Amino acid sequence: MFLSLPQYEFQVPQGLAEPGSKHWRIVEIPLHAPWFLLTVSYPDPEGVSLGMSFTLCIAWELDLAEALQSIEANRVRGLVAMMPAWSSPTGQWSSRTVTEVWLDTDATGKFVTFIDASGERFDGWVRGNPPTAGAESELLLRLPPVKTGTLGRRSLGTGRGQQRAARATE
Repeated sequence: MFLSLPQYEFQVPQGLAEPGSKHWRIVEIPLHAPWFLLTVSYPDPEGVSLGMSFTLCIAWELDLAEALQSIEANRVRGLVAMMPAWSSPTGQWSSRTVTEVWLDTDATGKFVTFIDASGERFDGWVRGNPPTAGAESELLLRLPPVKTGTLGRRSLGTGRGQQRAARATE
């Protein structure tokens, strides 16, 4: 879940915000459990290639499952699981690119399973036990493999990098 306080509210000019919406500069995460960033394309209704995308911050895996069931799969641009420090060997928050989401249902309830870009299965650790044998499984999302590569080193020859380098030698 996410928490914010009144002093962190950002006042969006009237006419630019959705009616009744509030915008926040800062949110806190009081519960250190996995949460998710779901990026969805919003096509241009006039079809002139001016579509946009928006990203949802989702605190619970079952809310993510419901969101995925309500969105056309081809509109999903990406899904990232933000993993808390206690689940990471570095002791810091980390991220996992999700390529598949499965919803398993059995007599004890619903359970969401994820597969990351390396093919490793994991869950959100919120619900204690995985489903029993014979659970009904539904594929909610399968994204194409993520293209991996390395970013080249930024050049100090232009822009702010050059300005910083010049100040550092003064």
